[in-house]
Amino acid sequence: MERFRVEVIAKTPNPQQVVYAAMHQDYSEELVVADRLRWPDEAKCGEIIVKRLLAGDRGHFGPLEHPQITLNCGYFPHSVMQQVRTHRVGISFDVQCLAGNTEVTFVKSDGGGLRKIKIAELYDLWTNGEKAIRQRSIKGRQGEPPGEYRRDCKTRIRKMQLRVLNEETGLFEVGHLKDVIAKGIQPVYRLTLEDGKTLDCTANHRLFTSEGWQTMGEAVGLVTHTDNTVAAITKIGDVMCNGIIAELRADRLQPHKYYDKLIEPQQWNYKPKSSRKLRSHPVKVKSVEFLGAQMTYDLEVAGPWHNFVANGMVVHNSNRYTGQRIVDAATGNRDIEEVFYLRPVGDYADRQGKRYEYTPEQRQRDMQWCLEAAKRYQQLIAEGTSEEHARGIIPFDVRQHWVMSVNPRSLMHILDMRWKLDAQLEAQKLCELIWPHFQEWMPDVAAWYEKSRLKKARLAP
Repeated sequence: MERFRVEVIAKTPNPQQVVYAAMHQDYSEELVVADRLRWPDEAKCGEIIVKRLLAGDRGHFGPLEHPQITLNCGYFPHSVMQQVRTHRVGISFDVQCLAGNTEVTFVKSDGGGLRKIKIAELYDLWTNGEKAIRQRSIKGRQGEPPGEYRRDCKTRIRKMQLRVLNEETGLFEVGHLKDVIAKGIQPVYRLTLEDGKTLDCTANHRLFTSEGWQTMGEAVGLVTHTDNTVAAITKIGDVMCNGIIAELRADRLQPHKYYDKLIEPQQWNYKPKSSRKLRSHPVKVKSVEFLGAQMTYDLEVAGPWHNFVANGMVVHNSNRYTGQRIVDAATGNRDIEEVFYLRPVGDYADRQGKRYEYTPEQRQRDMQWCLEAAKRYQQLIAEGTSEEHARGIIPFDVRQHWVMSVNPRSLMHILDMRWKLDAQLEAQKLCELIWPHFQEWMPDVAAWYEKSRLKKARLAP
């Protein structure tokens, strides 16, 4: 359980004031926002909420549903996510997206420079094919009508050299596309760097920073209003960009004597291709602005490095289903414990109170079973089986990451049901990690909850 993580992506500022305003609008004939300058401060609003709404148990708890906090939960067993999603929460696994005007960087195979293609255009080519030079004079093999047509170009696009970052060396290499995905209409923000680069993406799109992979929201400490507009950025983050030449290390040079033959005379005029390597470098974020809801896209990248360069910045691909980590576990490139969850050795009890011991021998046997399942998954993928088909053999408690958006009412409902003493231990740990974020966000409401409801197995309002 030491790997479990819960981090805040975004949250409504002054949430207790928001609840206070909603409470008063219910019984006011005038717009409460017109009286905003005379609202009590955040702490006083918290006291009023507890006294007039929560402590009285009046049953009219709609005002609690207006503020929102978005949490990134990671490394939990799949069973915990399944339990949480049964409650009144919004959960998403794949919301990291880029706007259609984002330029993806490819390296020309002849070494003649770079080619940049907008991701919306790339999706159109991937899905609909490229426009043929000639017109079809007769019906096609599948009954296509004569005239202009588009032909499939996935094979050509897969062979194009995509610029990717080797995360171990910090040098740029080339990779290849596996898929281009439309992700639907999402709230999009424009990230502007100090050097003028911009990137239009969702708050949850992962960027490579000097601190490693972070969502855009985490990198800048993004705080948003309920309408997704930017309230504040609470930290000055940076994003790794491409473009500086790596220095040649002198300890890699092999000295020659002055009389050593370096090259045959007939080859003297040959000019080899440039072997300059480009290294990533950090550039600080200058600003973030909300652009509104836009159609978004993402890429899936094959190979060991699941990233690409978008508008000059290193971003993570969506990797629609995270099967690569299972293959990595099968080949020994990733710790099996990072991919699959098994409880620690110790004494446990079932729902009926019957006690039992989970021994080291049992745990080792179960871990071996997980490893065998990962190897079988790897074999199925190598045989051409689809990921959707192959993942059916994976043990249920593969570790899962998810993004979860909750309001105070639904959050208390989760705590009621999943932090009681007979709840699943891993679900209790999730609530334990959520709790300090709730206390910091809505201190007065959290204090009331701790005193009156915490671990008492009551349903939340």
